[in-house]
Amino acid sequence: MAMLLLSSGCQYFSPRHVSTNYNLPLTVLLRLDPSIGAAALDYRDACAEPSVLPIHEPLAAELKKRLGQVFERVLIQAGPSDAAIDGVVDVALGLRRVDMFVVRKANKSYPATVTLGLDVAYADPAGVVLHTKKLQSVITGEVDARAETCDISGLDTVAKDVITTVVEGIAQQLGTATKIREQAQFKKAQRGATVSGGSFAQSAPPPPPAVTASRAPIAPPPVAAGMDGVPPASSPPAGTTQLSFRTILRDQNQNHVLEQHERFSVDVEVTNEGATAADAVAVDLSGHPAIVASVTTPVSVGLLQPGEVRRVTVEGIVGDVSAAEQAELICALQAAANVALPSAKKFVLAIKPDADDATEVLSVDVDQLPEKKGKPAQPHAVAIAIGVGTFRDTAMPTMKFAAHDAEVMSGYFTTVMGIPAQKVKVMLDAKGLKDDWIEVLEQWLPKHVGPQTTAYVYVAGRAIVDHETGAVSLLPHDATVSGSTRAVSLARLRRALTNAPVKQAVVMLDLSLEPSLGSDPARVAQPRWVSQEPDAEQERVLLMVGNATMQDAQAYQPGQHGLFTYFLLKGLRGAADLDKNGSVLTGELCAYVQRQVTAVGRSTSGETQQLLCLPDANGASPLRQLPLSKFP
Repeated sequence: MAMLLLSSGCQYFSPRHVSTNYNLPLTVLLRLDPSIGAAALDYRDACAEPSVLPIHEPLAAELKKRLGQVFERVLIQAGPSDAAIDGVVDVALGLRRVDMFVVRKANKSYPATVTLGLDVAYADPAGVVLHTKKLQSVITGEVDARAETCDISGLDTVAKDVITTVVEGIAQQLGTATKIREQAQFKKAQRGATVSGGSFAQSAPPPPPAVTASRAPIAPPPVAAGMDGVPPASSPPAGTTQLSFRTILRDQNQNHVLEQHERFSVDVEVTNEGATAADAVAVDLSGHPAIVASVTTPVSVGLLQPGEVRRVTVEGIVGDVSAAEQAELICALQAAANVALPSAKKFVLAIKPDADDATEVLSVDVDQLPEKKGKPAQPHAVAIAIGVGTFRDTAMPTMKFAAHDAEVMSGYFTTVMGIPAQKVKVMLDAKGLKDDWIEVLEQWLPKHVGPQTTAYVYVAGRAIVDHETGAVSLLPHDATVSGSTRAVSLARLRRALTNAPVKQAVVMLDLSLEPSLGSDPARVAQPRWVSQEPDAEQERVLLMVGNATMQDAQAYQPGQHGLFTYFLLKGLRGAADLDKNGSVLTGELCAYVQRQVTAVGRSTSGETQQLLCLPDANGASPLRQLPLSKFP
């Protein structure tokens, strides 16, 4: 199930959004972190030499221009001025990466994908954070190489597009944030009262105090994270208790869009963070009528003891939708008077009428395996395909295509990649218990490898991320919602490959990720895909992660596979042969899948999932030159 919106982590912003001039009646100070002034994209040119594309000037210019359309006045630095500052916008550089696979100097065009992240925070003059968000945008375009030079042209155009897109995301975040708009309404009302000679009603909360730029420095806002940028609530008064919660919205067909008459569910995990019991706890949903009409709320959570964590699920069916539009779903908690409630969480999502009945099912183009011809192309290789989409614990969310994905991939191991059938191991759903995983990885694998062996491991399913360390653990069929004791850590899988031992390994993961049970939404660590300690293992393992951030992996409904897996299969069949030499290399497959997953995900749902290949293209690692499949 695919629509995953968590109260922490990074939001992807796609270029389909239309710019809006919010014109909030506020004067803000824009502070650009030093990382913005040094912003640049590192890549390798057609001669595999390190190159740098500076982006600090267009990035700073776009931020200043776009925020000038969000706020009435934007000051770049505090100085002698009579202007009163209503807030501070701090912007810092996040992830930046170029995925580009240029094989050699030639008169050719190649796909290039640029990822750019920005961290933004808005604080009032007292330093209280009213909104904070991490955003990323991924744009794929084309660059041109020429036979007579190592230079690559066109990357600046892709960089400009990704800057425009991610800055538009910041504008939308600041322009629609509830607390910032409340502040703007207070300011507007204050102006009206001044003009009319009237006064505010006693019940109206006072506006935040204005600060003169020339006299009062503004404290840097603390780092905070929350759904829709809402900072954690302040400490409750003595005698009360505090709740926190996180929510996950899932749609039936896993395309990240709610369609007319489609089933959906909202999973809510509530934690009592205080020292006393919280009574009469309930979950309330509100928002677009087509979403909430079929939902009966509030839903009782009950009595929560100190430290207790409890999950409830609210299910519904999308009502009639006349046209595609953007909709909101707001999730809030209710409780007894002694309970300090956190701010409500808001989902902004797309809804549309029924999916086109004429949609072509394209699974046949990847599910029909070619005939095996001649001797195996990789006689010394071994392969493991694991797909777990259902679980013994029925409270565990399923993953629709996981078992089918792994079953088809196992066929590709033998027919497309030329691995002997007796050296391919498959585990699907109920055949994928934790003991089965350990037996295959730590007993079967060492018996079938040698010093010249290349090992391939494919896993489709679900995984949890430790909220403190970011360590990723894969979930077998006997995993439960109550804990991670039945999980298999990614570190253990990689150790199994190292201890086997094998010459090299390619690990492909199509996983939906969520934080471990009971984690604090404001302090969830991001998934950690490599060991923090340098070791020989990392020099022998190429890791392809179809979904590297905290969200559900997208499904590709027309192809009847996971989105990442569908294009993985297409690429292995020859679509990833970017230089058209009859052979698909690991680096080519990474570049092809990255481009397709980004483009198709954005066009079908407006959302993207971040694909990760390690080592990346900037390192010129021999692991990116491994031949996977060959064609006449």
